[in-house]
Amino acid sequence: MKTETKEFLKSLVLIAKPKSILEIGTAIGYSSLVFNKYTNAQITSIELSEDMAKIARGNFKKYQANINLINDDAEKALTKINQGFDFVFIDANKANYKFYFDYVDKHLLNKGGIIVADNILFRGEVCKDDLIEKRKITIVKRLRNFLAYITKREDYNTSIVPIGDGLSISYKEN
Repeated sequence: MKTETKEFLKSLVLIAKPKSILEIGTAIGYSSLVFNKYTNAQITSIELSEDMAKIARGNFKKYQANINLINDDAEKALTKINQGFDFVFIDANKANYKFYFDYVDKHLLNKGGIIVADNILFRGEVCKDDLIEKRKITIVKRLRNFLAYITKREDYNTSIVPIGDGLSISYKEN
């Protein structure tokens, strides 16, 4: 994660003061550790890769962070969670962003909650056709569709922030 993205997320959680955070896509646990450092929130993070989950657990232990890590496919794991969240950070399989957003919206997001999706500009490929690698055409199309979908939703106020690899911030008032 780039420094400017970390600083932006830090500011966002300091302002929002979430009591509960869900991260979809843990990787090595960096984002969860940022959230842990700057909030008193209960944090749950989902990671598919066993290798990444092992590294993340080691990092959580190293920094004495009490983070609930679920090592499973995000789509399956989400259906097993039975609590609400004030802040959701999506940073997993880009092709599934719309599913994650919709599932969280319908089942897991608390009133006044925020959903942040990372890497939504996908190295600039989402913005400019001439940057798209042929093998990435499908993912770019899905991210473009996702961005169109979340920015047109009238029940959310969504902003696109072009820092790092791009973030979307979607706030649901009611």
